[in-house]
Amino acid sequence: MIIARPRKERHVKRPAAEMLLPLALILFTAGSVNAGPDARPFDKGSVRLSLLAGSGTAFDQDYTIIGIGGGYYAADGLEAGLDAEGWEGSSTPIYRISPGLRYVLYTVETIKPYGGVFYRRTFIENERDENDAGVRAGGIVQAGQRAYFGVGIVYDAHLNCDRNVYSSCEDIYPELMFEIVF
Repeated sequence: MIIARPRKERHVKRPAAEMLLPLALILFTAGSVNAGPDARPFDKGSVRLSLLAGSGTAFDQDYTIIGIGGGYYAADGLEAGLDAEGWEGSSTPIYRISPGLRYVLYTVETIKPYGGVFYRRTFIENERDENDAGVRAGGIVQAGQRAYFGVGIVYDAHLNCDRNVYSSCEDIYPELMFEIVF
């Protein structure tokens, strides 16, 4: 919904460019990682560590986004994760933390479908914090023994959205990922 009266846009936009640059790395945790020769990447005990670099726009200003995340497969195919981002390069720093759950249908041979839910808390200096909830879905294709590419779509709803301030209280955007899971 577009509001006709002039106002400062407070909405934090999640651009597609931010999702184009994720780089997944390896986190080895002694005794908790299922990294035996017969282990599959989405088996219980597997771990993910990811780094994020990208750009975004909020408050009519451009930001550089740096993030880190981790996940643990609590059951075969079921990942519990926590990701954090810092948006810098403007007079209004933004920080985000996002716990979530993702399930990968790891038994499918070619394209492994995934779906998930997340909550996101956004901290904006000198502004009211934002709460979001969302869902994601897509497919993952194997790129190596433990490396995967993924493409999906994310729906993100602002829970404490003031329609007199925001031009939109929800976002839909693509996500692209590269993962290495051990």
